[in-house]
Amino acid sequence: MQSISYRRKLAFIKAAATFLLIAGCFLLVYALTGDNLGPAETLYYISAMVIGFWFFGPYFIILTGLIFSNTTLFQYDNKNIVLRNGTLIPWSSVNKIELHESSMNKWLQSVPPFFRLELKNNSHVDINTYHVLSSEELNKTLKTLRRVHNGAGVK
Repeated sequence: MQSISYRRKLAFIKAAATFLLIAGCFLLVYALTGDNLGPAETLYYISAMVIGFWFFGPYFIILTGLIFSNTTLFQYDNKNIVLRNGTLIPWSSVNKIELHESSMNKWLQSVPPFFRLELKNNSHVDINTYHVLSSEELNKTLKTLRRVHNGAGVK
């Protein structure tokens, strides 16, 4: 069984960078306690703080969880894909494999790149990568998954 894993060090570095950005948001909260701010500065600090927490807070929580969890995103062999939560998807039920690049959702939060498995029953399964795979790793994994899906087998 082959597995697609991420580097824990990369998740730690990204979590640390996000922590620094969130720490900056807490500094803005601290700056609001001063008496020397005018109404325009107060509005600016509050909006910057809320936007910072909105964009980086969920990402920090996810990355912190990834630091302490199993580094395997999913596994596969010639017959099945096994997702992180243990769900088993047979290759025979997969119609198409796509890679969706990073984007923004309707709430303007970052959506990490993910693999979408289009199933033959017109449903789909998304395999999230949580921003812990590089573009090169994503493309290489996509090629490998398509090759295995087309019957070439696992090397």
